[in-house]
Amino acid sequence: MANQAFLCSSCGFGNKDTECVKCGQPFAEIPAVLCSTCSFGNRATECIKCGQPFAEIPAMLCSSCSFGNKANECFCCGQISY
Repeated sequence: MANQAFLCSSCGFGNKDTECVKCGQPFAEIPAVLCSTCSFGNRATECIKCGQPFAEIPAMLCSSCSFGNKANECFCCGQISY
């Protein structure tokens, strides 16, 4: 099962909360995900960019970076998660 990937307030500051975390395109609307292995324990609440704990801003992907099955790929390891 896939889990939402998050950014900390520094990595998601300002317009960054709507940028694709893979390519930086603005207006990303598709949630980035983590597989159950990569989000195990406290890692589910860590920023996927810097690793800071207590991340709370959803990481997003643009339509290009999430096209097809890519929307279900774990941001950290690439494993498909549904």
